[in-house]
Amino acid sequence: PAQVADIDFVEEGSVIQDGLEDEATIGRGGITKKQFKLSGWDNTRLLTAEELKQNNNRFGNIPIFWTPTIKALWAPISFPNMSGNEENDLLPVHKLKLSASALRLKQCQRVGKSKGEVPLGLALVVDNVLIEIGEQVKSGAL
Repeated sequence: PAQVADIDFVEEGSVIQDGLEDEATIGRGGITKKQFKLSGWDNTRLLTAEELKQNNNRFGNIPIFWTPTIKALWAPISFPNMSGNEENDLLPVHKLKLSASALRLKQCQRVGKSKGEVPLGLALVVDNVLIEIGEQVKSGAL
């Protein structure tokens, strides 16, 4: 289901850090809006404005799969369907191509982890990104 949230982007911070703030607000129609804070936003910029103007080349065309039902991106590795479920029971998958002018892994922190969540402590940061979304892929073609 869709969720409504406010995100406060803060430039300052030595690392990228995200998490829920303590308070939630009530929006239109009585919908509770969560409050997220993302600090260290300045760490997500890899290229200067001048570098972006001078060089608009993108590299990569990295294949990635996207499962819109659960809003997940994952590496193009698939395993045979071990559950024995019919193909119709599988989540829809779309093939994406990711290209960018700059790409880095950066340290990040998660504040207020959810139950069962195991943060990796790394964020994929890209500048001048191009994401090409393809049609839904049949499970046999994964």
